[in-house]
Amino acid sequence: MLQKSRSWMQGIRLKALAVVMATVLAAIGIIAWSTIPAWPVIGVGVAIVAVALNHVAVRLHEPMCWSCGGSMKSQPIGQHGSICPSCGAVNQPLLTNDEDTRNA
Repeated sequence: MLQKSRSWMQGIRLKALAVVMATVLAAIGIIAWSTIPAWPVIGVGVAIVAVALNHVAVRLHEPMCWSCGGSMKSQPIGQHGSICPSCGAVNQPLLTNDEDTRNA
C-alpha cells in the first residue's frame, strides 16, 4: 500500500485545528461539568488558543518551504517561485526578499 505523505504546511494546519478543537471541547466540558459561568471559561479558552496558535505559527515568519519546512532565506526567486534545496518543491512567488519590496 502506498504511504501518503503530508506536507509541512498541512501538518501546521492540523496542529492548529487540533489545538482549537481541544480547547473548544475542554471549555464545553468545564461549563457542562461545573457551575462556572461561561464567560470566564470562554475568555481563558480564547487566550489559550491565541498563545498556542502563536507558538505553532512562529516558524511561518521566515521564508520556509511549504512542503518540507526547510529554510528558503537565501534562495533566488524566479517567475514561478523559489525552489527548495532540500526537497525540490517549487514554492509560491509570494516569498519575496525585503529588498525587493522596498525597491518597488
